[in-house]
Amino acid sequence: MLKRNIPWTFAPLICFFLFALSPQSQAADVPLEQLEKIQQFYRNLTSLSFDFKQITNSNGRTREGAGNSIFYRSSSTSSGIMRWDYNKPGKQIILNDGKELSIYTKKDKQLLIMSAKKMQSDITYSFFVGQGDLKEDFNLLPADSRFTRGMNAQSDIAVQLIPKQPHGQIKSLHFWFDKDLKIRRLLMEDHFETTTDLIFKNIKFNELPADSSQTISELVRLNLPSDTEIIRQ
Repeated sequence: MLKRNIPWTFAPLICFFLFALSPQSQAADVPLEQLEKIQQFYRNLTSLSFDFKQITNSNGRTREGAGNSIFYRSSSTSSGIMRWDYNKPGKQIILNDGKELSIYTKKDKQLLIMSAKKMQSDITYSFFVGQGDLKEDFNLLPADSRFTRGMNAQSDIAVQLIPKQPHGQIKSLHFWFDKDLKIRRLLMEDHFETTTDLIFKNIKFNELPADSSQTISELVRLNLPSDTEIIRQ
């Protein structure tokens, strides 16, 4: 189920509240103070929403997905809430409420639930909960020229991140931001050269009410059909 739409569940967690660098700069030229300041800005957001398109290329085959996502933080949810709603190619919901990760796939009539604690040792998840440190976990390089075609070198901010320690799923991550520091694209490459390209639109910062119990209730509500099979791992 999960691998059909999002090969690495944890990787999208670092898409936001994270990084920005000087346009097309070499990693050595990036002031550490600037990097840390902008990284902290993203981490301090209380909400982030966007529409996305996902393109996965593997062994010459291309699969596409699309939907919308919301990230939300409040004083009562220290780990935050992450929700991805896919509407293409089929309905799927990925929800992390800080305690459990739930994955609902309409076609399979199944809800898979696992503890969110299983992800806390993953470097990608640690960024979203504010425990990660970019300079400690990744080497920073210019974006790979294989993936920069069609990007605006004058206004786009591009960076490649490579884990310092071998990661089971991630070979490299590529980020693109616009001049307003809104993330526009994330490309993930695994060790088999499979790529997952996420393109973002309609990005909104802090538009949801802060510390709203009603907002939290709405985000974690799944409204599943009564015949849904629930599987706990």
